[in-house]
Amino acid sequence: MQNRRNFLTTLAIAPLASASFPTQAFSQKTSDKIAISTWSFHNYFPNTRYGKPEFELAEWKLEKVMEVAQAQIGISNFELSSAHLASLENDYLLGLKKLAKDKGYNFIHLSDNMKGVNLARADETKRAEDFKRFVELLSVAEKLGIPSMRVNTGNPEKPDWDLAITIEQYKKLAALGKAKGVEIIIENHFGISADPVKVAKIIEAVGVNISSCPDFGLFKSEPERTAGLPIMFKHARKVCSAKFHGFDEQGKPKDFDLENCYKVLKSSNYKGWVSLEYEGPKEPTAMLIKMKSLAKQWLD
Repeated sequence: MQNRRNFLTTLAIAPLASASFPTQAFSQKTSDKIAISTWSFHNYFPNTRYGKPEFELAEWKLEKVMEVAQAQIGISNFELSSAHLASLENDYLLGLKKLAKDKGYNFIHLSDNMKGVNLARADETKRAEDFKRFVELLSVAEKLGIPSMRVNTGNPEKPDWDLAITIEQYKKLAALGKAKGVEIIIENHFGISADPVKVAKIIEAVGVNISSCPDFGLFKSEPERTAGLPIMFKHARKVCSAKFHGFDEQGKPKDFDLENCYKVLKSSNYKGWVSLEYEGPKEPTAMLIKMKSLAKQWLD
């Protein structure tokens, strides 16, 4: 089973290091390509609430999240979590698309947060059933006019998992996505994709209509982050998940060197969307306002 414990071992043979990227002037326009992941507001949705939130809870819908983000944070670009869609039915999706047009919202990415879906199932029949759920979600992205969609690799159910099976799943999805105008994205999330080296192997084997989404926060240690983030950025062109956990008493980002993540982003000459994702217990609006200011400072 692929996991984070063997990640540092595989990195020993990885062809990339952060020093391999040329340092170039970062486009001023990229600082305007800041989006917000609706996952930042996960504690406002009962189906994605977890941990111990430190603010008064209410139940929001996706429309409320976008209204608050636009009015209070000044961002109208959104990475949508599939778990925050009220329905996958056509009428709902058409209404959401019309709302976006009327309000000036821009849907930049759809992130798979489907429960119980695993493309690394050992049973071929069950794996095919889960594959169909991703096909359905691809149609959602197409109907909403979203140009990219995260597809999680899943977690192998046996230790001798054949990566070629995973690669075949992504080849089929990438072909379907291309026909729908939706690029397939792999994030360093969990299971197989917890290892950026494996993510790179899948993307390189598929070759067309597939890229990576580097997530700043999804590493268990600084050595893994230092080694893995440049590998993820090598194949990133659409979106990166600029996850952060809030701020300490001195007002600095908590838990890991967030500023250095932006330095890696800039040195990689990445030009895609920077999706701010707050994952912490506090009310997210104020956290995102502060993070937007810091992100623009670091990107410029």
